[in-house]
Amino acid sequence: MRRLLTILMLCPILCMAQDDVLQQFFQNIEKKTLESDFTVTMSSKATQPTSMTGHIVMHGEQFVAEIMGMEIAYDGITLYTYNEGNDELTLSNPMPDELAEVNPLLFAKALTDLYQAETREENGIYKVTLLPDRQNTGVQEFTLQIRKYDLMPLSASMKEQGMKITTLLFRQPTFTTSAPYFKLEKPGAYINDLR
Repeated sequence: MRRLLTILMLCPILCMAQDDVLQQFFQNIEKKTLESDFTVTMSSKATQPTSMTGHIVMHGEQFVAEIMGMEIAYDGITLYTYNEGNDELTLSNPMPDELAEVNPLLFAKALTDLYQAETREENGIYKVTLLPDRQNTGVQEFTLQIRKYDLMPLSASMKEQGMKITTLLFRQPTFTTSAPYFKLEKPGAYINDLR
């Protein structure tokens, strides 16, 4: 009974903290430009971990990222995907779920409407964990670590069914107030226009 009472007393505090931290974080991403190198590590029980490095610049929903010989950019309307290996630039008008697949912060934003959030603060870092309301969803847990004093994202990790874990670690992230050019122009590349 005491445990239930404690949980009921903490629930409004956790919900308020979750709303405040996530809302302030997303507002921060809308106002400022985030730039960072990153490492993505994928692992599961059955395979050895695989890591890839890249670079991202993002402002709100717009972003440009480089990873594994590919460049991906979104200007708010068109998704540009350049594959260096075959010198091909693909242009498309993506659906919101397609954007969430290539941008982890947009993925986190999409999950906030569908998942319960728990926020803890420890050593100057907010740890926001999003958990599904139902157990039959593919994503079992999504965790975002945010530095408290400037709301800088430090890492994101996702645990999927089958114990597959994907972790994104931002390396030396910075905020700037300048907004870069979020289009890709590759003269001479084959253009695959799917719009």
